[in-house]
Amino acid sequence: MAVPSTSHDPENMELRNSFSSKNSPVHFVEGRHLSITDVYNSLTKKSTELNTSGKKMLETLKYMEPHRFEHIQQEFGVRRLQHVTDKSSMDGIYDEERFKAKMRASRPEFRDLLFWSADIAQKDIREARKESYEKAKKVLPSGMAKKSERKIKSQFANSPAFDKSASRYGNFKFSLPLSDLLSLYRTQHCGGEKPQLRILGTDLYKQEITHYILVHSPDQSHQFMNLSNVQHGFIYLKDEKVYWSPESTSISLKVKIAKDPGPNTCHPPCKFYKEKGYCMHQKIKKYEIPSVWNHLVFAFHLSNNNGLNIQKDKLLKSLKACDITDSALLDKDKQLKVEDTKNIIQKMKCDAKSSDVPKGPVKNKRTKDSSRQSEPPQPSGDTTTGPGPVKKKCTEDPSHQSESPLPSGDTTSGSEEEEETPIAIAHSRALALFEDSD
Repeated sequence: MAVPSTSHDPENMELRNSFSSKNSPVHFVEGRHLSITDVYNSLTKKSTELNTSGKKMLETLKYMEPHRFEHIQQEFGVRRLQHVTDKSSMDGIYDEERFKAKMRASRPEFRDLLFWSADIAQKDIREARKESYEKAKKVLPSGMAKKSERKIKSQFANSPAFDKSASRYGNFKFSLPLSDLLSLYRTQHCGGEKPQLRILGTDLYKQEITHYILVHSPDQSHQFMNLSNVQHGFIYLKDEKVYWSPESTSISLKVKIAKDPGPNTCHPPCKFYKEKGYCMHQKIKKYEIPSVWNHLVFAFHLSNNNGLNIQKDKLLKSLKACDITDSALLDKDKQLKVEDTKNIIQKMKCDAKSSDVPKGPVKNKRTKDSSRQSEPPQPSGDTTTGPGPVKKKCTEDPSHQSESPLPSGDTTSGSEEEEETPIAIAHSRALALFEDSD
């Protein structure tokens, strides 16, 4: 792995360019989580050297800058992680009962890493939208907040990082508690010692700012010794809980939120707003202000081609179907309809139940009343008395397949999520695994 720069001076950061695993152009910085201001300053400084994604992001940030948009940050508890993939990869994971890292020649710093992203609970998203609206009311003109309440709430947590029903990466989503993943990693890769969490770096795409958290074992610390520990910043520990505080959760904005409109824009009632319903001081597609958004990814280091082993029953319980977003990063021929995905998962669950049916002869229990023995026995797979085993029919309705045995707040489930353990306990479990990182 390349030794990352640890400089915290934006003027001296090494902003490099490469391609993602999906062949998307990307700028990246190792060893730091860049703020939106850092990104703007870095891209502006290198404006003549930017690739297509960098130019697009800088253009978006320039749109946002004159409007004095005030980012309303919210804290989100990171209790679950998700790994989304296509059918071929899902089949491999399920059959082998393990997740494996992929080799990425264009990104040596990503070698031997397995990626999971934050899976934020639906109830936390609703609460964040409500809190954002309350904060917005304090700076918006009188009457505008109430009139635009629905639009204000919906423009927060509307990015792909918070989409509970669709993904850019595939139709099959594994969602597991962070504490469970850290516990498995601790047992399989740390010899029972606590995993270490460090800041791996930041990727910059057209609208996406991805912050990477590296999870590695203590005996591999010499590879990552120049990386900073996770203590403060966009992901941090507070009151024995793990939190993520993204600067932006919006892919687009419909309502400007600022204390001062600034010289190049205005609040209603602008004369253009009165006539057309939007302000002509800004160039906006579909009357929306484009925004950048944050994405949080955990990268588990799997050395020597080792995997992260998870038993089939746990994998199946954690698996759910999701739709493909319009901005999919998955090849067209690998994309499935969500109903087809649900049917595939349903069949997997039926097959798993069928394999649990007892095989072989079943002995009848003797009773004192011999007259009852003349009654023909029910089919039980006893080849000496009956026609053979009868498979248990899977009676689950495929239309209800979206109900996840391990709820994560996914809106496809049709029901409110339930925590498998109290939140405080779950967070304490997760914290106990890495709180001594240094």
